[in-house]
Amino acid sequence: MSFNSPWLLWALFAASVPIIIHLVNRWRHRSVPWAAMEFLLRAARETRGTKKLLHYLILALRVMAVAALVTAFARPLLGSFFGWGSSGLNEVLLVLDRSASMDARPDKTSSLRDAIPPLVESTFAQLGHCRLSLLDSATGTVTQIPAPEALADLTVSKTTDGGADIPALLQKAIPYLEESGAGKTEIWIASDMQASSWKPDSPLWPGVRQRLAALPLPPSIRIMALRDRPESNRGIRVRQAQVNNGKLVLDLEVLRQGFNPNQPEDVPMQLSVDNASSSATLQLAGENTSIRKEIPLPQGKESGFGFVALPHDDFIRDDISFFTFAPKPLANILIFGPSGEVGKTLSLMSAPPGLPGRKATMPGNTREAQANLASQSMVVWYGPPRAEMGKKLQTFIEEGGIALFLPDDTEHGTRHSFLGVSWGATETAPSEQYYRLETWDRQRGFLRDGSDQTPIPANRLRAVRRKPLLGKYRTLASWDDGSCALAQVRAGTGSALFLGTLPRYSWSNLADGHLLLPLLQRMADRGAERFSTSISLRVNDASLPQSATDTPVRLDNAQGSHPSGSPADTAGVYRLGAQTYAVNRPWPEDMPDQITDEKLHLLLPEASISSMQSAEEAPSLVQEAWKLFLFFALASLLMEALLCLPGQTAKRPSPTTRP
Repeated sequence: MSFNSPWLLWALFAASVPIIIHLVNRWRHRSVPWAAMEFLLRAARETRGTKKLLHYLILALRVMAVAALVTAFARPLLGSFFGWGSSGLNEVLLVLDRSASMDARPDKTSSLRDAIPPLVESTFAQLGHCRLSLLDSATGTVTQIPAPEALADLTVSKTTDGGADIPALLQKAIPYLEESGAGKTEIWIASDMQASSWKPDSPLWPGVRQRLAALPLPPSIRIMALRDRPESNRGIRVRQAQVNNGKLVLDLEVLRQGFNPNQPEDVPMQLSVDNASSSATLQLAGENTSIRKEIPLPQGKESGFGFVALPHDDFIRDDISFFTFAPKPLANILIFGPSGEVGKTLSLMSAPPGLPGRKATMPGNTREAQANLASQSMVVWYGPPRAEMGKKLQTFIEEGGIALFLPDDTEHGTRHSFLGVSWGATETAPSEQYYRLETWDRQRGFLRDGSDQTPIPANRLRAVRRKPLLGKYRTLASWDDGSCALAQVRAGTGSALFLGTLPRYSWSNLADGHLLLPLLQRMADRGAERFSTSISLRVNDASLPQSATDTPVRLDNAQGSHPSGSPADTAGVYRLGAQTYAVNRPWPEDMPDQITDEKLHLLLPEASISSMQSAEEAPSLVQEAWKLFLFFALASLLMEALLCLPGQTAKRPSPTTRP
């Protein structure tokens, strides 16, 4: 607690006045023994202790009333956000959400992020000597802030085009708190509460709670919840850019929020290809509109870059989307396994006749497979790989390759795992029953819905035999009994997928292609991207191209772009060496869903939550509390007056007359 007029606290000595008066009154009276009073004194001795306690209580109330009145005149400051726990604070670790959605402007002037620096500055003015540190979502490192007023202008506090991962940030904060030894510390989390940033289903949360509670001085957690949102907003994405018959084909998606979904509208769009701008009109209807635009290209042009942009609104970072295009590199698919039914099915679905850009090969032995591994986009492997080949395959995946592993047809399970995954013993469905594929990830990954939101017919998969997947993995598809049918493990910049059944009719109907055909084609496209000179990534993506000597060069001329930005924080088109790549905000940043306070209390049970506004003058996190102490003084005086009231005397009975 602090005070606006601390010098007035010297007047607290006045609280001793009632005590002095009490003592003086006791000294004024001298006791004179009188024999006639001895009988009355003995009669009152039984109530003397009660009266003495009553007198002390009245004296205490008078002292508290004077002290509370003096404190009220000193204008005490208490935290409406921080409560009584702010005193004695040594350090504040500010965890700042710098994601793209923090740039929204609900009041049309200042962004959500702009409300944070004045809020912190006004609070620190009342906290006294306290250190401020910043842990931001873009760099993931702790920065010492020299003074709270410097926070607004620091680069590490600016909003970026990237996303945020709050549980991962708290996990990084724990080693810092363990090593800093700062004493009493509080963690302030400043965020727009977007569910995609808080990741309530993240497996990191239990560990974060346990490690925070295990610290020698567990920090208090305070959350600055900026829940304001623009009344309406449009956002645009480029889902895919490709060249087809001399035309640039763009698959676009436009999201509308706060508009009447039953009222169509025409919206202008700026289109730029190799920094040559043109305009078009988009016809929008509903909350989500998928549009395909075809742009004629000059003869012989097969590669380039560009962007599409909508008119600016109260959230400008989702009004633009960048893209690159280039001829697709040849997708080489290596299939290692039996040459019979399974091998033919895999070869046919990996490189269907008439589909250009695909080439499937089936080496006769592991030595031949190992020799051709470096040039492959994708590998399909039958059975668990052997020790030496397993190391080669792991390196292939870590360098960006894609691999699909199928179980062998033996009855027993595998003895050794690969990337932490293995198969159990074969399971057979009861007679005249099947294992049915029931759920799969339709939002992302290799089994996602098509650009027109049409799902792949994966639910037609039936199996009579399967091998359960064991280990630690991400489930992409599940059987009707909840067990995993298709698993994914990421390693480096690549992925390994594991199937639980075989494309053999004695096992399943995978050979019908309902799931296997789109899966193999999408995996082949993903694997071929590592040989492309034109790719699309996300801001601050771990797979962004790196160079020890060269710096990425910004190519596009988008209005309002920052040429000095980098792919680590700014969307755009960049070139590094011979590779051109588009960098965009993470698509979840367009989703307005927020985490509720109820869900938040499950993640951080001890956290205090305060809803902030994005007004230009943000309220201070502390406020004067003189009214509270004035009320306390009045209450003390009122109780003292009630205790001083004389007690009711018993009514003397009237004498009776003898007859």
